[in-house]
Amino acid sequence: MTDLSGVQASQLRVYLAELDRWNRRRNLTTVAPHDAWQRHVEESLRLLAVAAPEPGDTVVDVGSGAGVPGVVVAVARSDVSVQLLESDAHKQGFLVRVAGLLGLDNVRVVGCRAEAAGRDTALREHFDVALSRAAAPPAVLCELALPLVRVGGRLCALVSDGVAAAAACAGAARLCGGGTPQAAAGVLVVPKTAPTPERYPRRAGVVARRPLRAE
Repeated sequence: MTDLSGVQASQLRVYLAELDRWNRRRNLTTVAPHDAWQRHVEESLRLLAVAAPEPGDTVVDVGSGAGVPGVVVAVARSDVSVQLLESDAHKQGFLVRVAGLLGLDNVRVVGCRAEAAGRDTALREHFDVALSRAAAPPAVLCELALPLVRVGGRLCALVSDGVAAAAACAGAARLCGGGTPQAAAGVLVVPKTAPTPERYPRRAGVVARRPLRAE
């Protein structure tokens, strides 16, 4: 797991305190404050250890929500560029606030749905690593995230059962240009091995209602 400096740990405590403050007014997370370090920070660092971005890599957090894992990754790895993809306006506001509060120059908040981002020429197949925690079921996540990843990059997502998740999304991964999904330490890893066909991702709503299956 990635080690934190004293400064980084302090930044993350400020982040969690701000999250708790906002959460009293807006429902940003269901995680209780006494569980926040383990659920938000430690789980994000476990995901980061598996994803292992190189210095200078571009990372996208798909469905960032309250900033997990993207804010934690940005704090722990100032040498990578992190874009937080979030469609909810209130959550976007929180993410912008936190990035400014922590002085995260390597963070950009992108306010749109993943389906739209995957068809944006500035974002499609732009990222070295896509990260996610509980943004969608595995097959749905593959269609949302893999179009954003360049060939040679990878999707890494925290899941409760890595082996089951890998089996569940194998067909969707292949259809979207992914290789064979793997499970490592509770993390689903899908390599991007070919360009995503132009027809993916499908429009908003269809992706979740009709998850891709192997043809």
